[in-house]
Amino acid sequence: MFLDLAPLAFGEKLLFSLICLAAMMAALWFVFSRMARYRLIADTPTARIRSAPQGYVELIGHVIAGEDGLLSAPLSGRPCVWYDYKVEELDDGERKRWRPVRSGRSSHWFQINDGTGTCLIDPEAAEVSTEHKQTWRGHSAMPDLRSLNAQGMAALFSMQTGNGSYRFTERLIFEHEKLYGLGQFQTVGGGRDQLDMNGTVRDLLRSWKQNPEQLLARFDHDGNGKISADEWQAARQAAEQEALSQQQALHQLPSMNVLADPQTTRMPYLLSTHDETRLIARYRWISAGGFSLTLLFFWLFLEVLLAN
Repeated sequence: MFLDLAPLAFGEKLLFSLICLAAMMAALWFVFSRMARYRLIADTPTARIRSAPQGYVELIGHVIAGEDGLLSAPLSGRPCVWYDYKVEELDDGERKRWRPVRSGRSSHWFQINDGTGTCLIDPEAAEVSTEHKQTWRGHSAMPDLRSLNAQGMAALFSMQTGNGSYRFTERLIFEHEKLYGLGQFQTVGGGRDQLDMNGTVRDLLRSWKQNPEQLLARFDHDGNGKISADEWQAARQAAEQEALSQQQALHQLPSMNVLADPQTTRMPYLLSTHDETRLIARYRWISAGGFSLTLLFFWLFLEVLLAN
């Protein structure tokens, strides 16, 4: 017994023990989730884009801009392919806390190339860690981009130690950086995709029925203001022909490789500009820290449990 818990009432001891138990379970869950990421990164072999299997894979390549070109980072104005930012304001209250003002994250696709092929990266729902992260302070809710552009990034770095009431944090991925990706790999187009022909026909007919005037103008051949059985059959045949045209157009699309969210908790979607070895070490140390917290909360729980 290292803690003197005798002055605490029974209800206070019970509450403290429940808090310790809940914290211990949360820390234990955190340890297992980080360990799972550590094992996935360490055990998953790196695939080459040209020969990568369809499914959950690990890719490493150099970043190139997407079809829309480079983006402009909202806070610093720096050209990039992906950004995540937040703006916080210092609360003037007694506790002096940073209060979130606004935040945002890019959803634009970009690409990587590993020398064997190119893969589109969909950053939506990805767990992203970046080499480039900047935090600085200012006196207005948005930085003065004109000043930053005129003075260069040295102005931004000089403001990191400023005393403004606003704090800006920005994480960026730049073109030509090396990117590690772990996610769901899929090759689309090139004749691989098949439409559900029956479902497409049903959808077309349903959409046509929602506009009766156009439906009558197109298929009411006898002009009686109604669609007869024969005319409905003609509409169905037209829908089948339209679905066939859509399928043929789909077959003519070029092949595209895409890395995206597997949409399952067992398979996290990770993107990082950190080296793979550094990522493995990072998750190993995070797991060790979480395990230490678990032991701390377990010790506190035992202290309360064994207190007289």
